[in-house]
Amino acid sequence: MTNVAPIAPWARPRWVEGGAPAEVVLLCFSPAPLRDDVPMSALRFGLPGQAAMEGLEVVDLPRSADPAWFDAFRGGALRNVATSQLQSLAALDAAERLHVVKVVKADPKDLTHLQAAWAVAKWLVARGASVVLDTTAQRFWDGADVASWEPNRPFALSIDVNVIVEAEPDAPVATVHTRGLGKFGRPELIVFGVPSARWDAVAGLVRSLALESAAGVRFKDGDLVPIEHGLARFRAYRPVPGADLHLNNDGLVVDAAPKPARA
Repeated sequence: MTNVAPIAPWARPRWVEGGAPAEVVLLCFSPAPLRDDVPMSALRFGLPGQAAMEGLEVVDLPRSADPAWFDAFRGGALRNVATSQLQSLAALDAAERLHVVKVVKADPKDLTHLQAAWAVAKWLVARGASVVLDTTAQRFWDGADVASWEPNRPFALSIDVNVIVEAEPDAPVATVHTRGLGKFGRPELIVFGVPSARWDAVAGLVRSLALESAAGVRFKDGDLVPIEHGLARFRAYRPVPGADLHLNNDGLVVDAAPKPARA
């Protein structure tokens, strides 16, 4: 490795032990084998030291090894997601290889594992990867967008966690939930039955609670937490037929209630 630079680590200032393992899986698609003349550089790609690479794996998988498995990441529901997030599907459709970047970290006190995963993805883009799929957040990124990120950028929740307002067309209510908190070893946050007039406000609440989770706060089943203008009650999410959000992570349902009136 060259240019090992003092990239600032992303901290978790409110970390509480006892969380689940944090898992990051990024799929980097390319049309051909990657270039081998681009050295890994902490300064260029944003790696906060060699120790951040502990447990990180990169696997090169050609489409020819399992075409059906490969194509599943650009078909079905994921294709609809890609259509809404990428400038064009041309690069995704042209891909013939992908590199899986994976790291699992037990109850991490900081977010250097996440920085390392993105640094490697940025390096792979510099070598020819054209599209990156963050499988936990279910978000596609054009390679050019990943390449444009400053190597010493601060942590931004908006990159790593999706806050989704999920509703049928013309439905008066929605489910608002996160995708991506598994990268922090924390459960996804879910609010059911949100009326359309409250979608933005509830999405803002969920986003603020997700930021607390990323910072290390550990919300648990049964917790009652003060929020602006009220209290948030947390209860374990238990999928039921017809209402399963397919989160690929544990979840907590958030019920907001006004603060009790003073006697």
